[in-house]
Amino acid sequence: MMVMPMADPVCSVGRLSSLGFVPRVSSNVVIKRLSATSWTPRCALDVKIKMGDSKFQHELKAAVDVVERACRLCLSVKTSLNETGGMVEKNDATPVTVADFGVQALVSLELGLLFPSIQLVGEEDAGHLRKDLVEGMKTPETSKSPALVDLVTEEVARVASERVCSLTPEKVMAAIDRGGKKLNFTNRLKSSYWVLDPIDGTRGFLRGGHALYVVGLALVVDGQLVLGVMGCPNVSYVVNEGAVHGTPKLQMVSAQDFNKRPNGTHSADVQTGLLMASCTGCGCWVKPLSRRPVKSEEKLTMEDIFKDMLETKVDNCKVLKKARFCISDHEVWRSLPLAVALASASSSEDRVAEHEADILPLCCGSLCKYFAIAFGGASLFILHLNEGSSVKVWDHAAGVICVTEAGGQVTDVIGTPLQEMIGTGQVLFKPEGGVIATNGSLRDKVLQRFGPIKRRS
Repeated sequence: MMVMPMADPVCSVGRLSSLGFVPRVSSNVVIKRLSATSWTPRCALDVKIKMGDSKFQHELKAAVDVVERACRLCLSVKTSLNETGGMVEKNDATPVTVADFGVQALVSLELGLLFPSIQLVGEEDAGHLRKDLVEGMKTPETSKSPALVDLVTEEVARVASERVCSLTPEKVMAAIDRGGKKLNFTNRLKSSYWVLDPIDGTRGFLRGGHALYVVGLALVVDGQLVLGVMGCPNVSYVVNEGAVHGTPKLQMVSAQDFNKRPNGTHSADVQTGLLMASCTGCGCWVKPLSRRPVKSEEKLTMEDIFKDMLETKVDNCKVLKKARFCISDHEVWRSLPLAVALASASSSEDRVAEHEADILPLCCGSLCKYFAIAFGGASLFILHLNEGSSVKVWDHAAGVICVTEAGGQVTDVIGTPLQEMIGTGQVLFKPEGGVIATNGSLRDKVLQRFGPIKRRS
C-alpha cells in the first residue's frame, strides 16, 4: 500500500485511495497491484466556489447533510443490531433492517420539510412495520422485544435535525410511505423528485467486515439527473499527520491487505467512512464522513458541508489489457462473457488472459461499484441482465451521475446513456442487454467486445 502525500499545501487533507479499490493510473505493470492516484485533489475552497455557483446548491447542501446523518444512523444501528434484532425479510427474499427503514424515514422527513413540493421515490414502505406493530398488539404477553417501528423512531430521533420534532411511530411510518415506489406526475418530464436507496447492499451491512454498503440519494429535475450523493460508512483509512508541507495525508487500507498495517499504525488508528457528492457541471467530490456527534440544533453552513472535499476523477486507463475490472464478489471472472471475449481478442491491447486480469470483487450492490469507478479505483464494471429484465432506479441514479461527473460514462449494451432512462420518471427501466459503467476511455472498446456477445445471446 502506498501513502499519497498532498501536492497542495492549502488543502486540509491528502489524496485518497480506498477500501478494496486503490485509485490508479495506467502503467506498464498493472497486474494485481495498482499505483497511486492520478489526479491532483482540489481543496475545499474550490468545491465551495464551484458548488456555490450551481443552481442546485441548496438541494446539494441538504443532500450531503442528510446522507451524512443517514450514515451515522447506519453505524448506530449496526452496533445494536445483534442485541435488538431489527431485521425482516421482504417478499423477494432480500433483507431489510431498522437502518433501511430509518434512513428512508430520516431522508423523507428532512427533505420533505425543506423541499415540500419535491416528491421522493424510495425502496421501502412501512408495510412490514405496520404488520409487526399489529402482531405485537395481538400478543403483548409474548412480545418481549420492542416493536420495529419503535426502534426505527428511536434511531431517527438520534440523528435528525431540529426541524424534525415531535417524532411518533405513526409520523415515522407516514414518512417512509411518502417515499414509496409510486410517483404521481401530471408531466413526468417536467417534474422534480428525489431518488433514494436507503441502503444499497443490505447484505453487506449485515455481513460486516469489509463488505460495503452505500446510502444513495439523487435528484431529478425536469427529466434530468442533476445531483447525486453516496455515503459509504465502512470504508477504512488511516490518517498520517503531515510529512509534506505540514499537511496531513490519508492512506486507505484495502480489503485485500487489511491485516498488513501501514508502518507505524495500529488498528486503533483506522477510521471509517467516505462521502461522495456530484452536481451537474460541477464535477465529483469526496471527503471523509464526519465522526463528530451530530447535534439536533446544528445548522451547517456551505463551508461546513464541503469542508475537506477533494475532487475525484476516473482512472486514465485506455486499453483493456491494463484495465481493472470490478465484479460482484459472487461472480467468477473466467465464466463472464466479457472475460471469454477478451481472452480471444485479436488485438494485443485488448487481449486479457485469465491470469492477467486485474479483478476487483466487491460486495454488495451496484452503488459501491459506481463509487469505485468514480473514485478511480476500477476502470469498468458490467451488470449482466437477462433479456427484458428491468432495473430499479434507486440502484443506479446516484452512482450514474457520480461516474459521469468524474469523467466516466454509463450506458446499456447498445450505448444508450442511463441518464436518459433515469430521467423518464419511471421506477423501473430496461437497459438493453445490461449496464456498462466505464472510465469513458474504454466505453467504445467494451461496447465493441461485449455488445455483439449480448446481442447473440
